[in-house]
Amino acid sequence: MLKSLTLIFSLTATTLLSTSSHALSTDVESPYTLIKNVGEQVFASVGEAKANDLINDENMESIIESVLMPYIDVTFASYKILGPQLKKTSRDQRTEFVQAMKLNLVKTYSSALSQYNNQTVRYEADRDVGNKSMIDIKTELVSKEAPPISMVFKLRKNSKTGEWKAYDLIVEGISLIDAKRSELSKPLRTKGIEYVTNMLTE
Repeated sequence: MLKSLTLIFSLTATTLLSTSSHALSTDVESPYTLIKNVGEQVFASVGEAKANDLINDENMESIIESVLMPYIDVTFASYKILGPQLKKTSRDQRTEFVQAMKLNLVKTYSSALSQYNNQTVRYEADRDVGNKSMIDIKTELVSKEAPPISMVFKLRKNSKTGEWKAYDLIVEGISLIDAKRSELSKPLRTKGIEYVTNMLTE
């Protein structure tokens, strides 16, 4: 289930809108614009790689690392995954865990990205977010071969920079963070954060 959810997340990020623009001009002060623009940029990069027959692990990881990951709040997501175990860790352990989680996500997303097959996404109209620091953006993944899939992006606004970043995706009612927390909760509890950190980078 977790792998399929992550696949959907990665494909979604590549298909929000198609564009020929490659400039990294994402407006991180508007969560709706952020979701749209990141998708445009990833899609353009993948399209260029496919056109030049450059679909391989190294190129896909490079696209994810440079275009998608700057707009994912990996630290916040990682801390939520750690849950109650967070208080039992040191600063260095947390730093290493976040880095391992980022590397794990890059590899997972890049693998899914290579399976892109012209899926599209319908998303709700822009709304005034006011003074909110967290919002949900509803979307649907649309494919000719299957019924629409309901998705909700969860975004968080950085109180210092004013920038929005995505930290979770709920697919058909199932949270990626909750799924990952469920997967890692037992090894975190029984074997510790250092064991799980190493496991994530294998």
